[in-house]
Amino acid sequence: MTDGRHQVVVAPREIHDLVFRCARVAGLDAGAADRAGRNVTAAEVHLGGAVEVFASALGDPQRLVAEFGAGPDALVEAEVEARANGSGVATFGVPTPLAALASVVADIGGRGLGVQGLPDGATAATTVDGLDVCGASTPADGAASARAAREGLSVDQRAFDALVIAARSFLVAESILDGIED
Repeated sequence: MTDGRHQVVVAPREIHDLVFRCARVAGLDAGAADRAGRNVTAAEVHLGGAVEVFASALGDPQRLVAEFGAGPDALVEAEVEARANGSGVATFGVPTPLAALASVVADIGGRGLGVQGLPDGATAATTVDGLDVCGASTPADGAASARAAREGLSVDQRAFDALVIAARSFLVAESILDGIED
């Protein structure tokens, strides 16, 4: 338990899968839902609290699309601009939490560009109106990801349970269900 809230330990893959299914149920296409899963998982690993941020967005489909669908798209467009012109600016239509952007920021860094404008001491709930893509990336520390894969992540149980409930509406192929019965 941290600060009086109940926690549950889950594998990073569980977060990705639940976020993907919830995002699909909420109307995001498969690619955007997968990216939302990667972003929330990366933010949970490196910043903490991302499951809660995503769970809070689930109740508002417009917010979900604006933050977890359009936000990452704007950042990817800024990377394309930076590769063509030396720098690019991502301007988000709404203040966007880092929970919606964390994996994209890491991916851009992995491809050699830096993302500027991330506040010091940021959390997954920290929102940004825009970010700059320019310059060289800073090396990523893989220790947190390795630790999360090995030990799991401690997340807010209430938020995690909300994702489990929301994901129940995700349709599963009949062949998968038939395989379970065998």
